[in-house]
Amino acid sequence: MNLRRVFPLFGIFAIASCGGGGGSSSSSVTGQLRFVQASVDAPAVNLVVDGTTLATNLAYSNISDYQSVKTGPRHVQVVPVNSGAAILDTSVSITGGGSQTLLLTGPVAHVQSDLVTDGGTTATTGDGHVRVLNAASKMPVADVYLIPSGTPLTGRQPVTSSLSYNKDTGYQLVVAGSYEVFMTSPGTTTVLLTTGPINLNTSQDQTVVVLDRTSVGFTYTLLTDP
Repeated sequence: MNLRRVFPLFGIFAIASCGGGGGSSSSSVTGQLRFVQASVDAPAVNLVVDGTTLATNLAYSNISDYQSVKTGPRHVQVVPVNSGAAILDTSVSITGGGSQTLLLTGPVAHVQSDLVTDGGTTATTGDGHVRVLNAASKMPVADVYLIPSGTPLTGRQPVTSSLSYNKDTGYQLVVAGSYEVFMTSPGTTTVLLTTGPINLNTSQDQTVVVLDRTSVGFTYTLLTDP
């Protein structure tokens, strides 16, 4: 009787031990998540992931540092600093070993989110990659130009035509140097935004995030990607 009781219990213990080891290993895999507060009329906010606050007091156009987050679907909330009610409550999928940026976009009454994958490009020495991400809710669809600073727009071809809200151009390979980004009404040279000269670094991925101004018009911020 005693032997018949011992052997089944041993079998159950061995199975449970194997299962527990697998769960522990998978929970250690993480990705990197960065947050951009790109909602023009939203208050300063905190970023909360799975109940843990990862970034605090981010006003409009502020950017958090990258934070390590477990892979898989994660519960994300964006909560105003002086309120317990989230203005964004969603799930995002975190990729292991990679870097991603989550943007809060749109007017606060109709807030949206946009999750993009950062970096991962390869370039020879002296080259870099840049993309343009349209997070400006008031920007109409626009052609996007990336040209060396001080050169005319006339005769140039856009890197992307009719870029819409919460979309990006994808990374564009460029020789490192000084460039300007123009956004124009589709098929015309009517300028909606010009960044002025920006320096694109050697062997570096960068993102130009287009934003609404708090008054009228558009502005941008430049992110350095992994």
